[in-house]
Amino acid sequence: MSQEHSYTKDTLPGGLRVITAPMPSTRSVTVMLMVAVGSRYETKKINGISHFMEHMFFKGAEKYPDSMAVASAIDGVGGVFNAFTSEERVAYYVKLTSGKTEIAYDVLSDMLHRSKFDPAEIEKERGVIIEEIRMYNDDPMSRIQTGFKSHFFGDQPLGWDVAGPEEVVSSVTRDDFIKFLDLHYTAENCVLCVAGDITRERNLELTEKYFSFSGHGKIAPEPFRPMNGARSLLINKDTEQGHFFLGFPIPGDEDKIQPALKILSVIMGGAMSSRLFHEIREKRGLAYYISSARRVFTDTGCFMVAAGVNVDKLGDAVACVMDEMNKAAARGFTAEELTRGRENLKGKLDLSMEDSMTQANLYAGREAIYGEVKTAEQVVAELDAVSLEELNASAMKYFDSTKVKLAALGPYSAIEQFDKRLEG
Repeated sequence: MSQEHSYTKDTLPGGLRVITAPMPSTRSVTVMLMVAVGSRYETKKINGISHFMEHMFFKGAEKYPDSMAVASAIDGVGGVFNAFTSEERVAYYVKLTSGKTEIAYDVLSDMLHRSKFDPAEIEKERGVIIEEIRMYNDDPMSRIQTGFKSHFFGDQPLGWDVAGPEEVVSSVTRDDFIKFLDLHYTAENCVLCVAGDITRERNLELTEKYFSFSGHGKIAPEPFRPMNGARSLLINKDTEQGHFFLGFPIPGDEDKIQPALKILSVIMGGAMSSRLFHEIREKRGLAYYISSARRVFTDTGCFMVAAGVNVDKLGDAVACVMDEMNKAAARGFTAEELTRGRENLKGKLDLSMEDSMTQANLYAGREAIYGEVKTAEQVVAELDAVSLEELNASAMKYFDSTKVKLAALGPYSAIEQFDKRLEG
């Protein structure tokens, strides 16, 4: 890495963990509150409430009584603010010039500690979220992604849509929000990470001034349960392009094999020089987009390949992808591919760490779930430790054609024509 990145971690008397990541060369500050919660912590009755609640925090509290007041406070100093919800994390953040740092604490603390959850605003936001769900369902690339996740992980929280189904969004109540807030938005379950032009002393001073969580406790989600089911799923949709996802089960995020799998993802489909991009798009012209990626959680994961193809070529593309995965498992990789994949990841990490938001997300994300921080230097050391033997063994073990699952979307009448192409 071109620059050593440092941080400090403090735990306040109430249990809130506070991380400071100074970046003397930047004039920005990102204040991020990360919560160990998300759709994986939900039941079917309230599936989508984590995402719905994220929206509601921006709808008004005491000092900033409505969404316009919240937006005006940040817009007025040229800052940006947003939030995101995933299966295992929810985060709220403000990024602004360091001369206006205190505004970020003020706005975030008002939202998170004193939100009104006004019934009228809840009703209005229901409609917004339902339209968001419909928008993603209308988009083939989004629809195949959620469909594949449901197919791969099954009917359990990891397989459910983060936004939830329309019928649940239409039925959750203000009492549901308050119960969920009290259960999960506790001091021990939250991490405040501030990265950028700030000192540890200033961060602690402002955190103690603005943040005070009254609840206590930390709730763990139900463990992942492997589920049987059909190998392939068809989503019939009248589209001009065919789309598919296929994936293989891999271990959870804490498994020591993850650095090797990161490099595998780059080599197979994570760059324009990758095997799948070259073979499927450049050489054969079968796909417009094709990529591979890991989707990992605390106790399980998926190594997946996604592609968009000519509607008449989807079967050929599936077969070609499986051929490349089987070749990788049987023959392994070259030392040059290992080096290129490793350096790709290290270079991208180095560039991303110039941004205060990236640093805040890196530190808070691991701390919220695992109670520890992994620095960029530690990530690089893990990548450097991956040997060619380990890389090849990982491909052989995890690119197992007997465990692959496929989801296809397009104007097709049956999945069997694509399912059989998984076998070569």
